[in-house]
Amino acid sequence: MKKYIEELREKIKKYSDYYYTNSESLISDVEFDRLLVELKELEEKYPEYKSVESPTEVVGATNLRDTKFQKVTHKKPMLSLSNSYNEGDISDFIERVKKNLAEEKGIEYALELKLDGLSLSIQYENGRLVRAVTRGDGAIGEDVTENILEIESIPKVLKESVSLEIRGEVVLPISKFEELNKRRLEAGEEVFANPRNAASGTLRQLDSKIIKERGLDAYFYFLVDAQNYGVKTHSESIDYLAKLGIKTTGVCEVLKDSSELIKRIEYWGEKRESLDYETDGMVIKVNEIELWEKLGNTTKSPRWAIAFKFPAKQVTTKILGVTWQVGRTGKITPVAELEEVELSGSRVKRASLHNYQEIERKDIRVGDSVFIEKAAEIIPQVVKSVRELRDGSEMIISEPTTCPICNTPVERESGQVDIKCPNLTCPGKIEGELIYFVSRDAMNIAGFGSKIVENMLKLGFIQNIVDIYELKNHREDLEKLEKMGKKSVDNLLNAIENSKTREYSKVLCALGIPFIGKTSAKLLAQASGNIDRLMEMSVEDLTQIEGVGDKMAQAVYDFFRDEEKIRLIAGLKSHGICFEQEVVEELPQEERVFTGKTFLFTGTLKNFTRNEIKEEIEKLGGKNLSAVSKNLDYLIVGEKAGSKLKKAQELGTVKIISEEEFMEICGKK
Repeated sequence: MKKYIEELREKIKKYSDYYYTNSESLISDVEFDRLLVELKELEEKYPEYKSVESPTEVVGATNLRDTKFQKVTHKKPMLSLSNSYNEGDISDFIERVKKNLAEEKGIEYALELKLDGLSLSIQYENGRLVRAVTRGDGAIGEDVTENILEIESIPKVLKESVSLEIRGEVVLPISKFEELNKRRLEAGEEVFANPRNAASGTLRQLDSKIIKERGLDAYFYFLVDAQNYGVKTHSESIDYLAKLGIKTTGVCEVLKDSSELIKRIEYWGEKRESLDYETDGMVIKVNEIELWEKLGNTTKSPRWAIAFKFPAKQVTTKILGVTWQVGRTGKITPVAELEEVELSGSRVKRASLHNYQEIERKDIRVGDSVFIEKAAEIIPQVVKSVRELRDGSEMIISEPTTCPICNTPVERESGQVDIKCPNLTCPGKIEGELIYFVSRDAMNIAGFGSKIVENMLKLGFIQNIVDIYELKNHREDLEKLEKMGKKSVDNLLNAIENSKTREYSKVLCALGIPFIGKTSAKLLAQASGNIDRLMEMSVEDLTQIEGVGDKMAQAVYDFFRDEEKIRLIAGLKSHGICFEQEVVEELPQEERVFTGKTFLFTGTLKNFTRNEIKEEIEKLGGKNLSAVSKNLDYLIVGEKAGSKLKKAQELGTVKIISEEEFMEICGKK
């Protein structure tokens, strides 16, 4: 056991030192934390093998010998926080605090966002910034003052002439991170795995101009020796920092018990997706500063604070193999088969590799340790491989020359990266068409997931989209299937029946016409009124529809010249599927008051649903955006407006209007 504990310590030190030296992680935070917890538990079980040099006793970097910057000793150690992962851990922390402060009544707790960046300490003398030091190993850090001066959000002179030390986090905003990786891709450079690594790598650049170019930001959450400045609570100290012109997240909520804390943590767990910086959790601190001394610290962490970690957005695992799958258009895409791992609250065994060019660019091999994350919080994807952990057993991935489903030789269109199966009757394409047809954005047949599609094909119950509406004839056979039963079958058949009233634009989308998604399907439906009229349109007619380009027009025209597609449409018509809608006449140009203007709304609206206000904007010639940016003209603000309002105010170029003002402009008041 002693040997295993020593090997575990060395492994953790290796990962820690690599990150602090290279600003790149060899493993994900969640995996690193798991190893650290395992080591701590073993050291508690076998105290005879404890060591003062163990990673469980040391904060941050364990090796600063290779630093390019001057080393500085912190006046007060920069401790790290103990981590918690569930409600029970929070309740245990509260109980420990109460037990150790048994004589205290009405203990309050400050709840803050835990930023995922690079920890920093800054000293001001007589209101002027004199030194900035990284956390380092908690006792000694790196002097990065020259680089910090390039971060515009850090004040060089405070609003009052005071001497103090503050601590915070240097981050790279998500929007800047995406721009940076895009530029690196275009330049053929390796991308950063996440904003935290990018922030760390940027701050440690010897050329300080790079810091300004990349747009680093910083937020501060701690005032050293706060009681010396006339404040009694942590929340008051945060207000004091803001008064001095120091940037904070603006989130410091004072709460009284674990149930209140858990409720707000759940709120911020959802809300964090709208923020422009990465947060990996929340920090809970006893609010009254005087109590901190009574609670004290361990060698590594304070007993008056704890960090709650959100489910990981990015984890590391191993690639066991690659499966090439065929989609509804015949496109063949690689999927990584993984060692199962938990990601964003769910178990993941597969992740997208996008295409073969991505595999080559990222140099991904079977057997590699890789970072994975959920794209748009939905689809797991492989971010990068960790080449430093290779042992020589990894295998290079080859691009297939034939379809993995039907063995037809693959084709690649000129100038395209994707390979395709040209076989019109390829079972893989048919399965993809069926899965797309029943999906939420298409016919929205609840309960008809990919697994059921796969089973129905295997059993021969369906061979095309029309057969879905014949499944009622197989009721008895369906009820005999594993995990189905009478109630499940009733629900499925009812959902199929209900889909017959799906609006025309959704049915068009469900047909899977190349290049036609839900937005363009809506344009086609509005312009044609019914599918018979749409089928008669020439390419020239189609290009006259606003928003329909040459490529889309040709795809629509060709689709409706395919005899098999015409037969399927006739079959759907025979089952009563809706293929028409009332043609909405466009308003005269002089009444389209929002022409050329862009809109976004935030908060709860009283007089519109989300879809209704979007339709009203489009009807009047405007365009709906999905996020606040310099391209946004109007932000409509409802009740309980969120971070979009704050970001729009910071930009200063967005016109912010109420729902009532919007209605006046529309002539609805």
